[in-house]
This record gives sequence, C-alpha cells and structure tokens, in this order.
Amino acid sequence: MTQKNNTMTKTASHMKNNYTYVAGITYVLIIVLSLLPSAIFDLGALLKAKNAADNLIGQEGLIRVGLAIEFLMFILVMVLSWALYMVLKPVNKGLALFGLIFRFSEAVLGCVVIMFYLAILMLLSGADYLQAFQPEQLQALARFFGKLGGAGYYILLFTMGVGAIAYCYLFYISGYIPKALAIWGLITYSTMVLYGFINIILHNPPAQLAYAMAPGALFEVCIGLWLTFKGISVKPNQTIATEQLEPITAQ
Repeated sequence: MTQKNNTMTKTASHMKNNYTYVAGITYVLIIVLSLLPSAIFDLGALLKAKNAADNLIGQEGLIRVGLAIEFLMFILVMVLSWALYMVLKPVNKGLALFGLIFRFSEAVLGCVVIMFYLAILMLLSGADYLQAFQPEQLQALARFFGKLGGAGYYILLFTMGVGAIAYCYLFYISGYIPKALAIWGLITYSTMVLYGFINIILHNPPAQLAYAMAPGALFEVCIGLWLTFKGISVKPNQTIATEQLEPITAQ
C-alpha cells in the first residue's frame, strides 16, 4: 500500500483518516463559531434604534470582531465542503460534487452577507464623504443593507440544506455512519431548506419557525464528533479516498 493510490479497499469496520478528521473537527468548529457573533452583538436591534449611528460608534470594534468570526466560520464551511467531498467521492462522485457546489455556495453567499454588514458600518461611520447624505438617509440605507443581509442569509440556508441533503444521502447509502444519524441529517436539512424558502416567499413569517434550526446545529455537532472519534464504517468490498495519506487508525 502506497500514498500514490487514490483509493484502496479496507477490511476494518471503522476507519479514520485525515479527511474524516478535517470534516469532523470543522463541523464542530462551525457550530461554535456560529454562536459567538450573536452573543457579542445584535445588529438588528442596533439598527432599529433611532440613534443607530450613535449606538454603533461605541460598539464598532465588537461588531467587527463578530463579523471576523463569521468570516472564519464561512472559510471553515469551504474546508468542510472539500473534506466531505473527498470522503464521499468514492460512493458517488457526481452527487458528491453536487453537494460540494451547493455547500460551497453557502460559504460564498455568507461572505457576501458579511460585505453587506460591513457596508452598514461604513454608512454610519461619519466619514467626510458621507456628508452629502442626510443622517436619516444614511440610517435608512444602513437598515436596507441589514435587510439585504437577512435575505442573503435565508438564501444561503436553502443552498446549505440542499448540499447537506446530498451529503447525508451518500452517508446513508454508503453506511459510513449509522443510518439513524444519516436519516436525522436528511430530516433536519430538509426543514432547513423549507425554512429558508418560506422566509423568501413570505414577507413576515412567524418568528417561531426559527426553532427549526436547532436540530440542525445539534446534528452537526453529533456528526462532527462521530467523524472525529469513530471515523467511517467501511465494508470489505468498499473503497475510501486515501489520496496522499495513510489511514490513521483501523479497528
């Protein structure tokens, strides 16, 4: 067995390699990083205040830290998309590529949303070149970009869910992870797709729909820990991706 092989047959029941480690760790890190910005600031509440510019002046540093954390989170989504593609490519390369495209688009859209939020800080910065606008106009533009960022968030939820459904389906048919875990993923990402789509077609959907997101976060933590510590279950007649690496453990 050499590192030149792209695939190899394994007789081990559970196996971990660099790809499963990367996928598992990034799954968990993404959830941790996603929780930090909302704990640091509530941009929507700040923009709704009449003195939004004054509110942001004292908290711009914290807001930028929160946005930087979100940026790192979406970079990790790119890494996760690649790692899952490498793990699932031997199962069905076309469908794995389909999942890669949609999950990668989630990260790209997330970066665009961050640009919208950075534009809000620029509009309310009080820079000299903004003197051509009235304060009320600047605050209206800031709220507009905030709304635009929210719309972008719902779009990325939809693309994220579609890509994740493809990955979970491949996990299900391959038996790499417990089928119950894969089914949980299929269900929770389906609700995520529905949640994003409803927020696109409805002007003001019920706020309670946001609770549909909680099972998705819990699932990503669970599958992340599973891939990190248990790896994937490989049958004797299955092949796994081993490009430029050797298996780390086999039980």
